[in-house]
Amino acid sequence: MENFNGRPPCKCTLRGPSGESWTVGLEGRNDGKFFFRKGWRHFVGDHLLEIGNFLVFEYDGITNFDVKIYNPTGCEKEEAAAAKNTTGNQASIRNRKKSMLYKPADVKETSDGSIMFRSKYTCFERDVSKNPYRMTVPKELAVAVGLIKKERVRLIDPNGKSWKVKLRLDDTKYGSGHLRMTEGLIACWRANNISPGDTVVFELVNKKRSEMKIYFFRAEAGGKRPCLVLERDASDPDVEN
Repeated sequence: MENFNGRPPCKCTLRGPSGESWTVGLEGRNDGKFFFRKGWRHFVGDHLLEIGNFLVFEYDGITNFDVKIYNPTGCEKEEAAAAKNTTGNQASIRNRKKSMLYKPADVKETSDGSIMFRSKYTCFERDVSKNPYRMTVPKELAVAVGLIKKERVRLIDPNGKSWKVKLRLDDTKYGSGHLRMTEGLIACWRANNISPGDTVVFELVNKKRSEMKIYFFRAEAGGKRPCLVLERDASDPDVEN
């Protein structure tokens, strides 16, 4: 309030890590406190903000704030750096809001340098190979969750964008009945700057609609892959997938 000289503006501009800007309303309460209101929901949705994220606002002295977004580990949130302002793009907004309904995974770095990925949903991981045009779904999992009977799966990337990817059952002599993700996969990889050696975690958040949230873990210099430990958290009976 000291910076506003007691008279805050009706609107402020929030500039996210991607460099794009969002206009939000600033409203006051009877107790003298002010908060972001109109437009804030778009900022939250576009940056896929989750419980445990924390934000640092740098005020420029006028009406603008530069915002940095961090995960609970203290690392900057990668998805936020690629966030786009979707205001007015109702289809995109609906997809992002839908993806936020799913309970977020708990991702933490352990003392030994490995990454603990704890989720309430069925998950599996795969390394991106030199042939990124297809990826195999674990056979037992594909059968158990019914993917073996599906023709497509919808992947939701860290930016909230969805990708329809074709599923193909390789029942040839050398295919051994494996289910593979094929057409549409490479477009998702390119949009997210995925390279061979990176690791992808697939989180089956909705079996009925064949929806998977995907998380990317980049290979280190020299091609060293991150050490991931997947753990199922079945403590919440309200999760339906």
